[in-house]
Amino acid sequence: MPVSSSPESPPLGGRQARWQPHNDRRRERIVQAMIELLEEGPAGAEVPMPQLTERAGFSKSVVYRQFSGRDELDRRTRTAICEQFTDTLDAALDISDGSIHEILHRTIGAVVDWIERHPRLHDFLRRGPAVGDADDLDAMSSLKTTIAARTRLLVSGLAGVVGVVDEPVVDTMTFAIVSMTEASVTRWSHDPEPALGRDRLVAELANYAWSVLDGVARAHRLVLDPDQPLLTVLNQLAPADS
Repeated sequence: MPVSSSPESPPLGGRQARWQPHNDRRRERIVQAMIELLEEGPAGAEVPMPQLTERAGFSKSVVYRQFSGRDELDRRTRTAICEQFTDTLDAALDISDGSIHEILHRTIGAVVDWIERHPRLHDFLRRGPAVGDADDLDAMSSLKTTIAARTRLLVSGLAGVVGVVDEPVVDTMTFAIVSMTEASVTRWSHDPEPALGRDRLVAELANYAWSVLDGVARAHRLVLDPDQPLLTVLNQLAPADS
């Protein structure tokens, strides 16, 4: 039967729109419960549905109404974890605060700390895709691409200030730094007796990142001072008529 529309009975689309915020809050609550249980559970284990429904405070039928299946729930959970990770990095990548060395140390330190504090979430990102990812792409790989893209936009913007923009080089450089950092920190975090402590690891990786950045800059005839505030460096390098 067709759905009638009247002042007493709003159109179906209107009812759906009215319930959307309620359903969004339910999904957020379920995803948050999933994240909490992943953090608490054994490494590599799948969260059982009874535990999830109990933690979220919903019946199984309510959970199933909010997601098309376990795959969508896992994808949305990975997306939420990725957003937490990128929020942490966005704060660390603030170019208005600190020198190049300080920004590199702060950003790489944020990566090390996040992976060290959330090893099970990091592992979960590697076990499957997030929302919008291809089925054969794990969320960690997609996240590295996203971080590299954000960093590339930042570096491209900085390069534009001094009149040097080489997009393919910037793209390769940023992805290389992001991939090197994530792979090195992952290896370190999985080692029960790492040879380097946390601070030494951060310092070494920051130095490697600076070496790559400095090499690319010198190839474009730019000499950067890594110990001066970054905004001061840019002001010194910017053309006088810019």
